[in-house]
Amino acid sequence: MFTVIIIMLTDDISEFQRRTSKLLVSVLPDFYIDVIIDPHRSFKELNKELQEVYARGGGNIIGTEVKFVPGGNGGNVAKTLARLGAETTFLTQTSDFGINVLEHFMTPLGIKLEATSSGNIASSVILELSSGKRDKSNIMLSSAGSVAGFSSSALTNEQWSVLRNSGIIALTNAQNLELEDLTEGILQNTPKEIIVSLDFSDLTPHLSRIDGFRERLLNHLTRPPNLVLGNENEFRLLAKLPKASAMEAGQALSSDFPEVFFALHTANQVYLWHRTHLLATQKCHLVNLQHATGAGDAWHAGFLVGWQVGLSYKDVLAFANAVAGYQLSRGEVGKLADILQFMKETPLQETN
Repeated sequence: MFTVIIIMLTDDISEFQRRTSKLLVSVLPDFYIDVIIDPHRSFKELNKELQEVYARGGGNIIGTEVKFVPGGNGGNVAKTLARLGAETTFLTQTSDFGINVLEHFMTPLGIKLEATSSGNIASSVILELSSGKRDKSNIMLSSAGSVAGFSSSALTNEQWSVLRNSGIIALTNAQNLELEDLTEGILQNTPKEIIVSLDFSDLTPHLSRIDGFRERLLNHLTRPPNLVLGNENEFRLLAKLPKASAMEAGQALSSDFPEVFFALHTANQVYLWHRTHLLATQKCHLVNLQHATGAGDAWHAGFLVGWQVGLSYKDVLAFANAVAGYQLSRGEVGKLADILQFMKETPLQETN
């Protein structure tokens, strides 16, 4: 079964490009330097070799692939938005070396940088481990650097000016221990017509903060975030239903916080809820995985583009799926024309 989008999306790429180019998106705050390691082994195989090397007092495991890339949820979302053609500004705090890395990788993509060098760089070592032809997991060992303390007071006057003139503000990553303050500050000090999206990322290390996220942000009396995006694990924890199904978690969040649109992505199916209603759902594409890291961030960026150019709910999900699917299968972020071609050619998964 192949995906069919019965709108301007595939029929009139020039109109889609025109609308995308008018999007003004600000992304913040997390930029990481990622060292991505693909051992070309399963978790079981790597674990066996690690134990053998450890037992003999250390040594080398050869045959691995190592990449050095700019990352972090915010960095990945910004890169994808820019590749899709949106006018993108990335706001962060890092070190002088971090600024150099940002300029090297992001300026050529057309991303505008509003980055201060008064902080410490954040970094991650990411292990990508296969567990089957179509399945991969990534394990991250990270140091949050200045990302951990990025609050609304850390924003410069220039950064506030950029935010207040945006069409969309994308906030990412609960590794920032000041995410509540940062998000609340932006909700209170930017025009209400600006779309604010929020992706908490991995919530498992931050269980003690769940009540704060729910009370200060999702239940914000004057202006909650417009969009909350995440995977099934994040939604379960945010809903305080750790054993619930993905559908149950999404439905519960929509019931608890009816003003927020909740967009849930899993490996097989994606969903969108608002005011307790399941507005749309879509199957994901059938792909052979090349690169697992950043697929959720690519989905976030694709969703924002589809949302703002005026696609239907179902087509927003379909487009986001294609953006993520392209990255998973090609190991790189695709341009708009690549994504639309991918949608035409790539079958969807069969689900029970």
